[in-house]
Amino acid sequence: MSALRGPGCIAGLGLLAAGFLGACTTPAPVPPAAAPVVAAPQRLDAQTVRLYLPPSVRTVGQAAAWLLDGSGYDLVLYCAACPPRAAEIAADPVSPLAYARPSELTSKTRALLLVLGGAGRVIIDDRLRLVTFDEEAG
Repeated sequence: MSALRGPGCIAGLGLLAAGFLGACTTPAPVPPAAAPVVAAPQRLDAQTVRLYLPPSVRTVGQAAAWLLDGSGYDLVLYCAACPPRAAEIAADPVSPLAYARPSELTSKTRALLLVLGGAGRVIIDDRLRLVTFDEEAG
């Protein structure tokens, strides 16, 4: 009977039980649960939105913050590398272009450009996931 002793066996069952159970062995180890697969966050130009701005949104900066909410990107206006006029541009009123087609589905990058209008340009750093504004070069 000593052959039937071990972590996966019941001792003392005899030969009949051994025939039904087969050779008692330690159960195979259960592999650890796989870590959940987390998808890489989408780039801003791959995210879409219907460009509807709430009535409380009046400035470019407020509109950008509203559009970037939940995108994984942050609006930065004051930093060592920020353009000097970023905060001024963010304080400008939202361009009428942003209200032209509120039901149209568009990329968040294009939505930011429509909010800004022709008053400047949007700078997007996909590596650091930051957005800021600058005046149009020219």
